[in-house]
Amino acid sequence: MSHSRLTGIVLAFLAASCLAVESEAATSGVTPSGSSAIFYVDTTDWADIHYKLNNGQQLNIRMTVSGGRNQYTVTGLTAGNFIDYNFTYWDVTCACARDTTWTRYTHAGGTPVDAGTPVDAGTPVDAGTPDAGPPPNGDAGPVVPLFTSSTALEPATIENTSTAIITRVGDRVRDRHMREDMYQAYDHYLALYFQQRTHWIEIVDEVAKGGSNVTVNLYSIYPYDSPDFRAFFRGLNTVAEYFHNADFVRVSDYKHTASVNFNAKEGRAIRVGDRMEMEVGVFLKAPVEGRFNYYSSGILYIVGQGGLVPFEGQGAIRDSFPLPQKALAGGLTTLHTPFSNEPDNRFLQMSTNMAPVNAQPFVEGRRIHHTNFQDGSHSEPGNPAMTAHANKLGNNFVANSCVACHKQNGRGLPPTTTNTTLTNYVVKVGKVNGSTVTVDPALGFRLQPRAVTGTPEADVRISGWTTTNGTLRDGTAYQLRKPNYSFLNVTPTNFSARITPQLVGMGLLEAVPESQVAGLADPNDGNGDGISGRMQTVRDPETGVTRMGRFGWKAATARVRHQVAEALNSDMGVTTSVFKSQDCGTSQQGCAGTSTELGDTDLDKLTRYIALLGVPARRDYNDATALQGETVFTNAGCAKCHAPTLTTSQYSPLNEFRSQTIRPYTDLLLHDMGAGLADNLPEGAASGAEWRTAPLWGIGLTVGVSGGESYLHDGRARSVTEAILWHGGEGEASKQAFVNLTAADRNALLKFVNSL
Repeated sequence: MSHSRLTGIVLAFLAASCLAVESEAATSGVTPSGSSAIFYVDTTDWADIHYKLNNGQQLNIRMTVSGGRNQYTVTGLTAGNFIDYNFTYWDVTCACARDTTWTRYTHAGGTPVDAGTPVDAGTPVDAGTPDAGPPPNGDAGPVVPLFTSSTALEPATIENTSTAIITRVGDRVRDRHMREDMYQAYDHYLALYFQQRTHWIEIVDEVAKGGSNVTVNLYSIYPYDSPDFRAFFRGLNTVAEYFHNADFVRVSDYKHTASVNFNAKEGRAIRVGDRMEMEVGVFLKAPVEGRFNYYSSGILYIVGQGGLVPFEGQGAIRDSFPLPQKALAGGLTTLHTPFSNEPDNRFLQMSTNMAPVNAQPFVEGRRIHHTNFQDGSHSEPGNPAMTAHANKLGNNFVANSCVACHKQNGRGLPPTTTNTTLTNYVVKVGKVNGSTVTVDPALGFRLQPRAVTGTPEADVRISGWTTTNGTLRDGTAYQLRKPNYSFLNVTPTNFSARITPQLVGMGLLEAVPESQVAGLADPNDGNGDGISGRMQTVRDPETGVTRMGRFGWKAATARVRHQVAEALNSDMGVTTSVFKSQDCGTSQQGCAGTSTELGDTDLDKLTRYIALLGVPARRDYNDATALQGETVFTNAGCAKCHAPTLTTSQYSPLNEFRSQTIRPYTDLLLHDMGAGLADNLPEGAASGAEWRTAPLWGIGLTVGVSGGESYLHDGRARSVTEAILWHGGEGEASKQAFVNLTAADRNALLKFVNSL
């Protein structure tokens, strides 16, 4: 009997016993630290570790809660030592004990190997290579990891000294107070937001080390004039009222300081555990172009803890309390729950843990995102044209700016009328010969339906919809639709239409170690569950090495930088150092040669803007119906592809993404979704029927952000229900489980999905 088959039998037995097998479970794993390895389970209830060092005697240890999770450290390790381990822990969501699968960790002298990803107990993951790629899966050799122990790291934003915990965070100015929902003027961007209107806050917490003061320093890139400091939310007379109100003390034009030793909310000395919600009143020193007075973001700091925490409002005055772990979709990048009633702006925000070094590049990257590459104009009123980027639009293009397709950074919607040129789709094309795709002579690899001068190379439109009717088991009727395309000038034989996806969380997904994704892959369906997810492999356009694909509908891009550069090139005809040649067919004229129109500095700013967009928090996390739906989601097999949690690498170059537990509901793998969703254009290792598991975080905000619903690669699904009913292939069993649900369970599942 094969090991994988035996494992399947054992898991089936455990599932039937009182000891629950991990399905949607607490995040667990291991983090190397020099000659030690720190094993952890993200729960504060009891947890045990069972482990064998180098095939020695099994030890069973009760773990210790530290830093908000259970931990146990194995010391005295050298490179090549291996530990087989699993965890047993108490899960309060089911009031039961859970047992994780056995996993092997191989020590590599301080570098992570598997981050706790389940593998066959006797199989080492990678023989000690940092964040290594998967074993060969028939597509290509092992991938080269993006980040390893040799990756240059940007400065940490939390510093632990002998006298204080120091936290640093970047910020931008705001129009109104965070809590004023009557104005709807907090989450949007004011005119000139990119001109000298960012700052950073430093919290020096001496109370954490036995002292009596918390000092807050404000640093700006433009002179500030008598800024205000507010702390400890009150909210009794106005929604923006604080107990502690003072002026910062001027140190210089660029630094101001305030000190707090008294909790005015409680009427006592400040102490560890106090919830300090803070806000800054900003006044730019004259002379200044445009407005001079602003507000800062509202932030929450827990005294003695270090770092900012995403938060929510509770009670009649919506007092600030940290969000629980299960609501932190993007780890500490997660946005606080919104107060200002701006549902269309939820995908536009900075990560909550924004590093000071990234605040100004973020807003300048946003400016590029909103710049028209034909005339340099900004998409929002009151902002000057970016003349440096005027006239960079290629003659053939899909859109003239990033935001023209990525409206509000949300999902694109199909046109409301047929036979109109598609405005937020990319249509990939090519000539297919067996498994080989070559350039379309008349179009290149993208159909670009617009031209600055002359006749566009071609046009593509949705000419109509083919509809199919069906009935769920309880008698509920449904209708599915599929787009039909028509072409003008050139009709490609092989093509794939892709609608605009949402943009949040991409930097976090880039930071997920390749080894973790490899642990989720099962290309030959070794466990016989009908799911055979496999890794996409791609060529790095800058280094030529093989990488793991992560981005795009078929995971054809490895890095956010490459995804951004490809969009600039193929959608707008703007060249960069990544892609120096325009997308051009062999028979096309006037687009030959190479250039670098957008320099690396601006490409980096645009990349950071996209990567550092904050992920909205999960909603309804305590709602009984949504929690019922979470169980239904798991029992229906949805979590086999839409993996609830991932953990990012400690070697991510950007501090914001390091060692974060995230809840994107994707495994980043390719899955065969059946003939109903297939097109006829392979991409990399992906067949026409294979698609990357789409992340689900933020899906419930789609209507507010985009103004309607649109799901799947071509936007055909008008609801989550329709998206599920289109699942075939590896998703067929889960779809049938959905079809056969009671109305109550179906509605619960949908409420859960829309809470993400």
